[in-house]
Amino acid sequence: MTILSFRKDNPTLNLGVYSLAHAIVDATCAALIFSIPFARNAPINDIVSLIILYNILAFGSQFILGYAIDRFHVPKLAVMKSYLLLIISVIMFNYSPATAIIIAGIGNALFHVGAGSISLKLSQGKAAAPGVFVAPGAIGILIGTAIGRSGIFMPWQFISIIVIMGILTMLVRSPETILVERSVDGLENNKSNTVRYFWLILILMMIAISIRSLVGSVLAFPWKSDPALLLIFTASIFLGKALGGIIADRFGWMKIGLGSLLLSIPLLVFGSADPYLAIIGIFLFNMTMPITLVVVSNILPGRQAFAFGLTCLALIAGAMPSFYPSWSVFGSMWSVSILTAISAIAIYFGLHSYFKRMPAIVL
Repeated sequence: MTILSFRKDNPTLNLGVYSLAHAIVDATCAALIFSIPFARNAPINDIVSLIILYNILAFGSQFILGYAIDRFHVPKLAVMKSYLLLIISVIMFNYSPATAIIIAGIGNALFHVGAGSISLKLSQGKAAAPGVFVAPGAIGILIGTAIGRSGIFMPWQFISIIVIMGILTMLVRSPETILVERSVDGLENNKSNTVRYFWLILILMMIAISIRSLVGSVLAFPWKSDPALLLIFTASIFLGKALGGIIADRFGWMKIGLGSLLLSIPLLVFGSADPYLAIIGIFLFNMTMPITLVVVSNILPGRQAFAFGLTCLALIAGAMPSFYPSWSVFGSMWSVSILTAISAIAIYFGLHSYFKRMPAIVL
């Protein structure tokens, strides 16, 4: 039985470059989006519609782009093209903000599936590397949002930074995909198990991701208007994602994935008015992200970009209700409790099935 393994050339450097690029890409897109009111006195409904369109393009198109990237084995080329699209969007912004945002959405999607698939190739089936890659996005969004809202968006500064990232990306050698002989019990000897559990694992992971996205979108924290607390809050998201995979690889995916989610419920629901309790809760809440991502990737060996795109499709599907005020009911104490509990149940049964599906890969 052959499955994919990966030869890594300086994996720490690879991960560092693509993680930094993630922050810059998300900062650029956030700065563009939140600069719209300063660039044009557009009606608020038009701005909201454009933001929704951006999110659909940036997240909803990733699985399609990911399929193509896996098909032609061009993750690094996808990353370079994403930089080019972002530069075009920055240049276009002063002439047509709507066009710029659409181009940025496509560029963002290309970057995520291209660089995301490389981080998954570096992981060798573990959760640490994808968590470290995804985490800086939260910092990038915070910085970009602050720049956009301040009205001081400076195109050439962003273009210069993106060009520098392009040079750094060209200098690092991405991991090569090679085929090696490796026996995986349960895949080689029990093909009926593979068919039986694949869809169950995928659906449960997608449910868990969608609910996490929905809950994260509707949770309200009145104290976030304080800049210092907002910075700490964002840092907790960053650390939850970055450390979640590392800790889960060390102590077990089930213990960390399920335990962190269950512990986050009382902190987020009953401690939302207390910034410090809520910040601890949001840290725990985000620890499951790298686990769900790598599980989806591992059941789709050799299709890392497509797998990354599928998880982002679940993210936008979960976040969509939050765009409509009538769906604010999901932000109530009981709704958050029930939804998070359902997510925990999905993770439990998903991981339980995954252990049977790929026992040789799970730690």
